[in-house]
Amino acid sequence: MSIQDGHPGPDISVQICTHNRKDVLRAVLESLVDQSLAPERYELVLVDDGCTDGTAEMVAAMGLPYHVEYLRQEHSGLATARNTGIRGAHGRIILYIDDDVLADRNLLEEHVRTHDQHEMCVVNGWVNHVEEPRRPEKPTFRLADISTSFFWTSNVSVKRQHLVQAGMFDEDFKEYGWEDQEVGLRLMALGLKARNNYRAIGFHVKRPPRRRDLERMLAQAEAKGRTAALYIRKHPRMRTRLATGIHPPRLAFYRLTRLGNWLERLCRTRLERPDLAPEDELRGLDAWCARQLSTLHYFSAIRNGRSDG
Repeated sequence: MSIQDGHPGPDISVQICTHNRKDVLRAVLESLVDQSLAPERYELVLVDDGCTDGTAEMVAAMGLPYHVEYLRQEHSGLATARNTGIRGAHGRIILYIDDDVLADRNLLEEHVRTHDQHEMCVVNGWVNHVEEPRRPEKPTFRLADISTSFFWTSNVSVKRQHLVQAGMFDEDFKEYGWEDQEVGLRLMALGLKARNNYRAIGFHVKRPPRRRDLERMLAQAEAKGRTAALYIRKHPRMRTRLATGIHPPRLAFYRLTRLGNWLERLCRTRLERPDLAPEDELRGLDAWCARQLSTLHYFSAIRNGRSDG
């Protein structure tokens, strides 16, 4: 057990921030029930970021066998929600997973084990992408699983004291994107090293998008572009430029695709054809077109939000 502010506490706090995703969240909470770590050694810190879909009632009715610290705030975004979670956590370690990431039964034990072996570290687990909200018997590697991020909150842990020492999350990030990468830079500046533990597995539920999801995808891409511009203003260095794509070769390619809006027109024509119904999944060429449109909207938002030339 750990000691937090002079009181015994759990070894690890699992922090999840959620906003109106109760259906997949239920599966996530159920995946934490049969952990190999004893229930008294962990807690769930669930931050309700202004949910209006009955999330609180669902959690209360589940009768979960582990301690749940349920914290509600007005809808304020991930950075603010995560700081709410840090203040409400009692574990010496905080593990971040998203509200659509199912925990392998050894997830928590593996994170604790790596922290016990290394003092100054962040621990990155394996984020294995799956299409359905159920835990597979064994992970199957996908290209989407590859990440070079130092601090990616789909499956990453750090000691609570180091988050506090780094200043916690920057609440200037009001929209989707980059708030985890930004705090990662400050954790790195403290001297923390990345430790990968591929036995610490989280299963990220990523269903194929449907035609009806397209406008939401584009709005999210624009939000991520605006926060990318903010990230660069705060940390104007090559590492952040490479991560966000805000560097001359990538921007030159974006400008080329914008000439005459040929790529956007091509992709829009493909995705707005009459035979594609709102509930149809976007796969193959349709999925490629959706990704291209998202990229174009991302860079348009960057262009509109940049002040660094």
